[in-house]
This record gives sequence, C-alpha cells and structure tokens, in this order.
Amino acid sequence: MELLTPHIGTIFWTAVTFVAVLLILYKYGWNPILSLLEEREQRIKESLETAAKLQDQAKRAEEERQKIIESAKKEAFDLLIEGRLQAEKQSQEILQKAQQEAAALLDRARAEIERSRDEAIQDLQRMAVELSLAATEKLIGKSLSVEEHQALIQEALQRMERLN
Repeated sequence: MELLTPHIGTIFWTAVTFVAVLLILYKYGWNPILSLLEEREQRIKESLETAAKLQDQAKRAEEERQKIIESAKKEAFDLLIEGRLQAEKQSQEILQKAQQEAAALLDRARAEIERSRDEAIQDLQRMAVELSLAATEKLIGKSLSVEEHQALIQEALQRMERLN
C-alpha cells in the first residue's frame, strides 16, 4: 500500500515544478501564444469577410448577366417581329405594284401581253430575291444558301401565277 500513497515531499516538489513551469510559460510563452491566436483569428475573420464580399459580387454579377440575357432575348424577339412586319409590308407593296403592272399590260395585244408578262416575272423574281435577301439578312442576320434562294423564288413565282 505504500506504493500508492504519495509522499509529502513528492507532492511539494511537483507543485513547485508545476508553478515554476506555469510562471515561465506565463512570462515567456503566454503572450506570444495569445498574439499568434489573435493574428490567426484576425486572418480568419478577414478571409470570411473577403469570401462574403466575393460571394456578393458573384451574386450581383450573375443577376446582371441574367438581366443582360433577358434584355438580349427581348431585343432579338423585337427585331424578329419588326423584320417580319417589314417583310410583310414590302411583300404587300410588291404585290400591289405587280397587280398594277399586270392591269396595264392587259390593255395591249396578246403577243405584247406574253412578252411583257415574261419581263415582269423576271423583274419580280429579281426583286423578290433582293427583297427576300434583304429581309432575311435583317431577320436572321446572315445570307441564305442557294437552295433557300431557289425556294423563295419558286414561292414568289407561285404567288404571281395565282394572282394572274
């Protein structure tokens, strides 16, 4: 049982050693440790603040990007509608002009009618191609392929044949 019972001398010297180590740490180690902890705490706070600012900036940038996208979509839609309206108006003008020319040509002789009709159709084809090119370039912002040009010409010819 004596092994488990501490001696007074051991307790005294352990307490003196503990107090001495505590004083040494307090005098030489406590302030540097506290200052390092405070510096670390300050760096963490600054990092968190910076991260919050960056997150806010990213959120604002995303909102601005969404606004720009919505604005671009609206503008593209408006341009598309405007282009369609212009194309319809020009188409109506072309049809009116063609009808007037056709009425004037009916007063001439049958041979003159055929010759004039062929010329009017050729003029109309050229005008339809030019107008369709201009309208489609305004409408979609690019040139058409040869196949698309041919389709537009055929459509204009069919309209003219139906009118006559």
